[in-house]
Amino acid sequence: MMKMSLVFDTEAIHLITLFENVTGAPVKDCVVDNTTNTVYFVIEEGKVGTAIGKNGNSVKNAERIIGKNIKLFEFSKDISGFIKKLIPQAVEIKIRNENGRITAEVKIEKKDKALVIGRDGRNIKILKELLHRNHQVNDLVVR
Repeated sequence: MMKMSLVFDTEAIHLITLFENVTGAPVKDCVVDNTTNTVYFVIEEGKVGTAIGKNGNSVKNAERIIGKNIKLFEFSKDISGFIKKLIPQAVEIKIRNENGRITAEVKIEKKDKALVIGRDGRNIKILKELLHRNHQVNDLVVR
């Protein structure tokens, strides 16, 4: 499989640099959602603890300096593992590859659905983007 390199705009590069300097945690990916003033960071596997810091101090510090809400996800080389980290509420994960189009199907309990999808589908949009950027997943279906 071809490794896709991620492309970051100037804002993302700036935020990644700031975050890494403040927390000491290596960032793999970053998506900025200006409508909710939130930055989503995908952290190298095993480094999320570093990113959060003792009592959440590192991430709180970073939020203060950056001036945005920060959501952290841990990277996983395994697609299902990555989905589980993006959507901890996932009960079941199926990955389908049809003619090179990868679809991730995630089963979630009814009570968690609204939380996962988010207002106006914002969360699911970000999750789809992170999945596509990190694992070339073309579609995310929540059932």
